[in-house]
Amino acid sequence: MGVFLIHRSLGLVSNKRENTSDIARTSDLLYDAIVETSPDSVLVTDLKGRFIFCSKQTAILHQYDSPEELIGTSAFKLFPPRETVRIARYMGETQESGMIKNIEFNLLRRDGSQFAAELSVSLILDKSGTPFAFLAIVRDVTERKWVEAQIRESEALYRVVADNTHDWEFWQAPNDRFIYISPSCKRISGYDDIEFIKDSELFSNIIHPDDRAGFAVHHQDTPETGTVREIEFRILRGDDHSVRWISQVCHPVFDKKGKFLGTRGSNRDITDKKLVDNELRAAYDQVRTQLHEIEELQTILREQAIRDSLTGLYNRRYMEEALRQEHARAIREGHQISVVMLDMDELKKVNDTYGHIVGDRALQILSEQLAGMTRVEDIACRYGGDEFLIILHNMPAREAVKRAEEWRLKLGEKGGPDKDKKFMVTFTAGIASFPASEKSIEEIIHAADIALYKAKLQGRNNVLLFDEMDQVGP
Repeated sequence: MGVFLIHRSLGLVSNKRENTSDIARTSDLLYDAIVETSPDSVLVTDLKGRFIFCSKQTAILHQYDSPEELIGTSAFKLFPPRETVRIARYMGETQESGMIKNIEFNLLRRDGSQFAAELSVSLILDKSGTPFAFLAIVRDVTERKWVEAQIRESEALYRVVADNTHDWEFWQAPNDRFIYISPSCKRISGYDDIEFIKDSELFSNIIHPDDRAGFAVHHQDTPETGTVREIEFRILRGDDHSVRWISQVCHPVFDKKGKFLGTRGSNRDITDKKLVDNELRAAYDQVRTQLHEIEELQTILREQAIRDSLTGLYNRRYMEEALRQEHARAIREGHQISVVMLDMDELKKVNDTYGHIVGDRALQILSEQLAGMTRVEDIACRYGGDEFLIILHNMPAREAVKRAEEWRLKLGEKGGPDKDKKFMVTFTAGIASFPASEKSIEEIIHAADIALYKAKLQGRNNVLLFDEMDQVGP
């Protein structure tokens, strides 16, 4: 996804594909739906923290006029000075572990004001597994922090009120008879205090049938000095038989000689709290489901952004970035770089004669053959229309020609797209192979294109290696 976002922002890739399928349009819609309409900031930096890409929301979040103002600048300027040490440490951890999630930071707006944010970062690797960028998702959690503070304040006020006026207090003798019941029991249970004092079994009888066994085990525990027993259970109110959740805390009381005098307890109505917990749990589950759906959409978006919808091969957008990386790596390692440019023969004639469905199937057959016979380290791309480009990693010229001939012969054994159609799928290929340090990417592609042109002049369905001594002409 990181590579796709970089390309989308910088315009390094010009989409010249002739195919304008619904799936390709869906890719653009998904990009807009997930990245540019996301309330979260999406950004990509190099390993030193310089912006390569940022979404519109990034600029909005930090009060910049456009994402372009941030491109090429350091992301560290969006952090207060006291946070720079932390972010540098987490960048190191991301390079070691590959990802950090949900780390809270204070970030800066353009005017110098700060806001709370949650940051998740993934390490982006190239085809060789070498890290080259960070992909970050930034979420403004200012409102969430405010809500959490309000909830904490409300809970504190609720506890003060409940502890002083609303709890159902009781004193129970060693024989389980109630000695005292506070008047608040009427509000919680629907029964008057005197009813519990007269009938010691009443309390057990109003416990919800599903909770009676658990309460009995709790109640039969032998009291010990200094212990506090807690349990949550449901009761059925006496007036309307509604269900209420109760949190009970019991303190056994002993005299100085250790004699058990009874139990002092408190029953608190926690029904509302349970409802809130259930609602929060349901909301949390919903958020998790939505995040999972977003992750699935992001996976689809990443694939559609770099894959040709008809053939399943990498598209030209991905090829241009991959070729740059491969060229740079070949220069570093002193390797040869070989590029095969090939055309499917007579695609226009196939389309005109048998229809575009058969023509598309012929392209798919060729693509399947290329995908099946290239190495893991090679990169096969649909360059546009009937044209394909294959990057052969660290492969000398002779081996590249041999490999392309193998593809051509194997394709001839496969046959056409339809047994009733009287044609075979064939291709013509031009190959350019140079030490990477001697030629630019554009020169290598141009040489392969020249070789392809001369191969076509020789009658198609063949493979030709570029020779700098040859003169280009009709």
